[in-house]
Amino acid sequence: MRLRLNPFWFLLRLVGLFLLTYFLWKPIAPYYTQVLFQASRAGVWLSEFSFDPEWRHGTTLMRSPQHPTGIFYKHRQFEKLASPIPPQGIPAEWVMANLVLLIPLMLATPAPSWRARFGRLALALVIALVVQVADIVIAIKAFYASVFPQRWGWFSRELYGLLDAFVQGFDTQLFPFVIWAGIHFRELVRLGPADEASAQPESPPKKARAAAVPTRAERRRRERGGK
Repeated sequence: MRLRLNPFWFLLRLVGLFLLTYFLWKPIAPYYTQVLFQASRAGVWLSEFSFDPEWRHGTTLMRSPQHPTGIFYKHRQFEKLASPIPPQGIPAEWVMANLVLLIPLMLATPAPSWRARFGRLALALVIALVVQVADIVIAIKAFYASVFPQRWGWFSRELYGLLDAFVQGFDTQLFPFVIWAGIHFRELVRLGPADEASAQPESPPKKARAAAVPTRAERRRRERGGK
Protein backbone atom coordinates (compact mmCIF):
# COMPACT_ATOMS: atom_id res chain seq x y z
CA MET A 1 0.00 0.00 0.00
CA ARG A 2 1.45 3.32 -1.08
CA LEU A 3 0.83 6.25 1.25
CA ARG A 4 0.64 9.78 -0.07
CA LEU A 5 2.89 12.22 1.78
CA ASN A 6 2.25 15.93 1.73
CA PRO A 7 5.60 17.59 2.57
CA PHE A 8 3.93 20.67 4.04
CA TRP A 9 1.67 18.76 6.46
CA PHE A 10 4.46 16.36 7.32
CA LEU A 11 6.75 19.26 8.30
CA LEU A 12 3.93 20.93 10.23
CA ARG A 13 3.17 17.75 12.18
CA LEU A 14 6.87 17.14 12.77
CA VAL A 15 7.44 20.60 14.27
CA GLY A 16 4.32 20.36 16.43
CA LEU A 17 5.19 16.90 17.74
CA PHE A 18 8.79 17.95 18.33
CA LEU A 19 7.72 20.87 20.52
CA LEU A 20 5.26 18.65 22.41
CA THR A 21 7.91 15.96 22.98
CA TYR A 22 10.47 18.56 24.01
CA PHE A 23 8.27 19.99 26.77
CA LEU A 24 6.99 16.59 27.97
CA TRP A 25 10.40 14.95 28.02
CA LYS A 26 11.67 16.72 31.14
CA PRO A 27 9.19 15.03 33.54
CA ILE A 28 9.48 11.72 31.66
CA ALA A 29 13.31 11.65 31.53
CA PRO A 30 13.91 10.35 35.12
CA TYR A 31 11.62 7.37 34.52
CA TYR A 32 13.28 6.54 31.22
CA THR A 33 16.66 6.90 32.91
CA GLN A 34 15.66 4.04 35.21
CA VAL A 35 14.88 1.86 32.18
CA LEU A 36 18.20 2.82 30.61
CA PHE A 37 19.99 2.16 33.90
CA GLN A 38 18.67 -1.39 34.20
CA ALA A 39 19.41 -2.15 30.55
CA SER A 40 22.93 -0.72 30.91
CA ARG A 41 23.62 -2.92 33.93
CA ALA A 42 22.89 -5.95 31.78
CA GLY A 43 24.99 -4.57 28.90
CA VAL A 44 28.00 -3.82 31.10
CA TRP A 45 27.77 -7.25 32.74
CA LEU A 46 27.74 -8.97 29.35
CA SER A 47 30.81 -6.97 28.26
CA GLU A 48 32.96 -7.98 31.22
CA PHE A 49 33.57 -11.69 30.79
CA SER A 50 37.27 -12.21 31.45
CA PHE A 51 39.70 -14.95 32.46
CA ASP A 52 41.14 -12.54 35.02
CA PRO A 53 38.97 -12.60 38.19
CA GLU A 54 40.08 -9.07 39.06
CA TRP A 55 38.44 -7.76 35.89
CA ARG A 56 35.53 -10.16 35.60
CA HIS A 57 32.27 -8.23 36.21
CA GLY A 58 34.07 -5.58 38.23
CA THR A 59 31.91 -2.59 37.30
CA THR A 60 29.09 -1.36 39.51
CA LEU A 61 26.47 1.05 38.15
CA MET A 62 24.72 3.45 40.51
CA ARG A 63 22.19 6.28 40.55
CA SER A 64 22.04 9.38 42.73
CA PRO A 65 18.90 11.15 44.00
CA GLN A 66 20.67 14.46 43.45
CA HIS A 67 21.05 13.66 39.73
CA PRO A 68 17.81 12.04 38.52
CA THR A 69 19.09 11.67 34.94
CA GLY A 70 22.65 10.65 35.82
CA ILE A 71 24.24 7.20 35.74
CA PHE A 72 27.38 6.62 37.80
CA TYR A 73 29.84 3.75 37.73
CA LYS A 74 32.91 2.49 39.55
CA HIS A 75 35.29 -0.43 39.21
CA ARG A 76 36.79 -2.45 42.00
CA GLN A 77 40.22 -1.50 40.67
CA PHE A 78 39.57 2.20 41.40
CA GLU A 79 40.21 1.73 45.12
CA LYS A 80 43.47 -0.15 44.53
CA LEU A 81 45.19 2.76 42.82
CA ALA A 82 47.63 5.02 44.64
CA SER A 83 45.11 7.84 44.17
CA PRO A 84 41.66 6.22 44.37
CA ILE A 85 39.26 7.33 41.68
CA PRO A 86 35.76 8.38 42.79
CA PRO A 87 32.69 7.07 40.94
CA GLN A 88 32.41 8.53 37.46
CA GLY A 89 29.21 9.97 36.05
CA ILE A 90 27.58 9.70 32.64
CA PRO A 91 24.96 12.39 31.94
CA ALA A 92 22.07 10.45 30.51
CA GLU A 93 20.72 13.61 28.88
CA TRP A 94 23.08 13.32 25.92
CA VAL A 95 22.45 9.59 25.68
CA MET A 96 18.66 10.05 25.57
CA ALA A 97 18.64 13.21 23.44
CA ASN A 98 18.00 11.23 20.26
CA LEU A 99 14.49 10.30 21.47
CA VAL A 100 13.33 13.92 21.43
CA LEU A 101 13.74 13.87 17.64
CA LEU A 102 13.07 10.19 16.96
CA ILE A 103 9.59 10.13 18.53
CA PRO A 104 8.25 13.06 16.45
CA LEU A 105 9.74 11.59 13.28
CA MET A 106 8.00 8.26 13.85
CA LEU A 107 4.63 9.78 14.77
CA ALA A 108 4.61 12.38 11.97
CA THR A 109 5.20 9.82 9.21
CA PRO A 110 1.98 8.45 7.64
CA ALA A 111 1.09 4.81 8.30
CA PRO A 112 -1.76 2.51 7.21
CA SER A 113 -3.24 2.69 10.74
CA TRP A 114 -2.50 4.03 14.20
CA ARG A 115 -1.69 0.49 15.26
CA ALA A 116 1.01 0.27 12.60
CA ARG A 117 2.29 3.72 13.54
CA PHE A 118 2.69 2.88 17.23
CA GLY A 119 4.13 -0.52 16.34
CA ARG A 120 6.85 1.18 14.32
CA LEU A 121 7.42 3.62 17.18
CA ALA A 122 7.88 0.72 19.61
CA LEU A 123 10.41 -0.90 17.26
CA ALA A 124 12.29 2.40 16.97
CA LEU A 125 12.41 2.78 20.76
CA VAL A 126 13.81 -0.73 21.20
CA ILE A 127 16.54 -0.05 18.62
CA ALA A 128 17.32 3.29 20.27
CA LEU A 129 17.61 1.64 23.70
CA VAL A 130 20.10 -0.92 22.37
CA VAL A 131 22.19 1.86 20.84
CA GLN A 132 22.05 3.91 24.04
CA VAL A 133 23.28 0.95 26.08
CA ALA A 134 26.13 0.52 23.60
CA ASP A 135 26.97 4.21 24.04
CA ILE A 136 27.27 3.82 27.81
CA VAL A 137 29.34 0.63 27.55
CA ILE A 138 31.73 2.29 25.09
CA ALA A 139 32.05 5.40 27.31
CA ILE A 140 32.96 3.21 30.31
CA LYS A 141 35.46 1.17 28.30
CA ALA A 142 37.06 4.33 26.92
CA PHE A 143 37.60 5.65 30.45
CA TYR A 144 39.06 2.34 31.63
CA ALA A 145 41.42 2.24 28.66
CA SER A 146 42.73 5.71 29.52
CA VAL A 147 43.13 5.03 33.25
CA PHE A 148 44.61 1.53 32.99
CA PRO A 149 46.90 1.72 29.93
CA GLN A 150 48.90 -1.33 31.01
CA ARG A 151 45.72 -3.40 30.91
CA TRP A 152 44.28 -2.18 27.62
CA GLY A 153 47.26 -1.20 25.50
CA TRP A 154 47.70 1.44 22.81
CA PHE A 155 45.32 -0.06 20.24
CA SER A 156 42.46 -0.42 22.71
CA ARG A 157 42.89 3.14 23.91
CA GLU A 158 42.78 4.50 20.39
CA LEU A 159 39.88 2.28 19.38
CA TYR A 160 37.64 3.08 22.35
CA GLY A 161 38.53 6.76 22.16
CA LEU A 162 37.50 6.83 18.50
CA LEU A 163 34.29 4.91 19.16
CA ASP A 164 33.42 7.15 22.09
CA ALA A 165 33.83 10.32 20.02
CA PHE A 166 31.90 8.78 17.13
CA VAL A 167 28.84 7.65 19.09
CA GLN A 168 28.57 10.92 20.99
CA GLY A 169 28.15 12.83 17.74
CA PHE A 170 26.40 10.17 15.67
CA ASP A 171 23.87 9.12 18.29
CA THR A 172 22.37 12.51 19.10
CA GLN A 173 22.47 14.04 15.62
CA LEU A 174 22.26 11.34 12.95
CA PHE A 175 21.00 8.15 14.53
CA PRO A 176 17.34 9.28 14.85
CA PHE A 177 17.26 9.79 11.08
CA VAL A 178 18.96 6.44 10.47
CA ILE A 179 16.38 4.57 12.58
CA TRP A 180 13.49 6.47 10.99
CA ALA A 181 14.76 5.93 7.45
CA GLY A 182 15.52 2.26 8.09
CA ILE A 183 12.04 1.49 9.39
CA HIS A 184 10.33 3.50 6.60
CA PHE A 185 12.76 2.45 3.87
CA ARG A 186 10.11 0.98 1.57
CA GLU A 187 7.83 3.98 1.93
CA LEU A 188 10.68 6.41 1.26
CA VAL A 189 11.71 4.51 -1.87
CA ARG A 190 8.14 4.53 -3.17
CA LEU A 191 7.96 8.29 -2.73
CA GLY A 192 10.68 8.73 -5.39
CA PRO A 193 10.55 8.69 -9.20
CA ALA A 194 9.27 5.11 -9.12
CA ASP A 195 5.76 6.45 -8.49
CA GLU A 196 5.79 8.47 -11.70
CA ALA A 197 7.03 5.52 -13.72
CA SER A 198 4.41 3.21 -12.23
CA ALA A 199 1.66 5.72 -12.99
CA GLN A 200 2.31 5.42 -16.77
CA PRO A 201 0.31 2.71 -18.56
CA GLU A 202 2.34 -0.33 -19.39
CA SER A 203 2.94 -0.99 -23.07
CA PRO A 204 1.77 -4.37 -24.37
CA PRO A 205 4.41 -7.08 -24.63
CA LYS A 206 6.38 -7.33 -27.81
CA LYS A 207 5.04 -10.81 -28.49
CA ALA A 208 1.46 -9.59 -28.20
CA ARG A 209 2.12 -6.73 -30.62
CA ALA A 210 3.85 -9.07 -33.03
CA ALA A 211 0.95 -11.52 -32.87
CA ALA A 212 -1.57 -8.79 -33.68
CA VAL A 213 0.09 -8.11 -37.08
CA PRO A 214 0.03 -11.19 -39.43
CA THR A 215 3.26 -12.17 -41.07
CA ARG A 216 3.75 -12.48 -44.87
CA ALA A 217 3.58 -16.28 -44.70
CA GLU A 218 0.29 -16.14 -42.80
CA ARG A 219 -1.20 -13.77 -45.36
CA ARG A 220 -0.22 -16.16 -48.20
CA ARG A 221 -1.81 -19.11 -46.39
CA ARG A 222 -4.99 -17.11 -45.87
CA GLU A 223 -5.09 -16.13 -49.59
CA ARG A 224 -4.63 -19.76 -50.71
CA GLY A 225 -7.29 -20.90 -48.34
CA GLY A 226 -9.67 -18.27 -49.70
CA LYS A 227 -9.16 -19.54 -53.20
